[in-house]
Amino acid sequence: MDFENLRDKLKSFYLSSGGFFLDGYDLSVISYALLFIVKEMSLTPLQEGLVTASSLMGMGIGAVLFGYLSDKLGRKKLFGLDLFFFTVFAILSAFSTNMLELFFFRFLLGIGIGGDYPISSTIVSEFSSSKSRGKYLMGSVAMYWLGTLFSAIANLIFLGTGDYFWRYSFTLGGILAIPIILGRISLSESPRWLISKGLINEEGLPTQEEENKGLTTKDLMRGKIGIILLSLSVIWFLFDVASYGIGLYYPSLLHQFAFSSKVETLYATMLISVGAIMGYAIAVAIIDEIGRRFTLFAGLGSMSVLLILGGLTKISGVILLPYFMVFVAMEQWAGAVTLFYPAEIFPTSVRSTAQGITTAVSRVGAVLGVFVFPSMVKSLGLAGSLLLFGTTSLLALLISITTVKETKKKKLEEVSLGKATKVSNRT
Repeated sequence: MDFENLRDKLKSFYLSSGGFFLDGYDLSVISYALLFIVKEMSLTPLQEGLVTASSLMGMGIGAVLFGYLSDKLGRKKLFGLDLFFFTVFAILSAFSTNMLELFFFRFLLGIGIGGDYPISSTIVSEFSSSKSRGKYLMGSVAMYWLGTLFSAIANLIFLGTGDYFWRYSFTLGGILAIPIILGRISLSESPRWLISKGLINEEGLPTQEEENKGLTTKDLMRGKIGIILLSLSVIWFLFDVASYGIGLYYPSLLHQFAFSSKVETLYATMLISVGAIMGYAIAVAIIDEIGRRFTLFAGLGSMSVLLILGGLTKISGVILLPYFMVFVAMEQWAGAVTLFYPAEIFPTSVRSTAQGITTAVSRVGAVLGVFVFPSMVKSLGLAGSLLLFGTTSLLALLISITTVKETKKKKLEEVSLGKATKVSNRT
């Protein structure tokens, strides 16, 4: 069951990618802004950590809520609503005058962007053909780093307005969401979701009865299916501990250990984004040939090796820039697959819910990494921190080897889990 309507496929891809673009913009724009906000609002280290993690906290709630509602009410109905949260609270956060306001607005902003994860990845998965699904899924997630790069450019442009430049950068993020919301209003409902609800039935496509032989929400929490969901959640959790623990502190790490100038730090941050985009460009071109397993294993394996070597050699100075560029390029191979893989292997009836659950668990890892990393650097140094994150990445790799099955060039109905699915199945 492949839906080959090229117009709907491309439209769903671009509109879904827009959500990931905004996520990258939002989570990255504050990383550099905090170099100024900390002084302006006199933030303590704890308050700085709360502000940094606020969006991630909201994302966990939004992912579960919108993921569940997407399976119940449809993809289309929620596809613009999630970004409405982003628009409103991105703009309100720009007018924050203290830590509590900034935390509260960015937390609510996070609910919207978190809700977009399960909906967007599910829509891309359900509209794409089996032969090119990996390319479209990987490409949509790649937009995160285009958003990151654009946030650095926006900060650079507005930097000349003074130390309050971040207010303009935050406002711009909210404005960017408006055309994406308008475009999503006209997107067709997912045919697979309509079939699962018995609303359409075309020749050669599964009937409602056949679709309903899939999983229910309760099935996700028990038996072997529950073990698979838990394993995938743990993999993404461990990945995000390292990815966000380091990733949201690139500006401060480069400023502390490599570049004394804040402007040089901003340019270096932009180059790291370029490294990530290059990694995605390669992955997009080959993922449907080499498969999800190899892409994921290569990404997690490279992360482990680079982090452990960086820790053992006590890497520091300007070499951190090319080091982080290579690291972030390979990191994307693992990050994208951990993000979209649940949207491939769970059936239509619970696809978005499962994606929302794994996303929520991953945000817990992200929040943990964000909170722990600054104190880790103070107590263990950068080298010790890299070694610890290298260990979590290695553990994620080992779990992946026993859990992840191949899905390349297979229809969703071929790889979707059923109640009799075996954990060891890797066909």
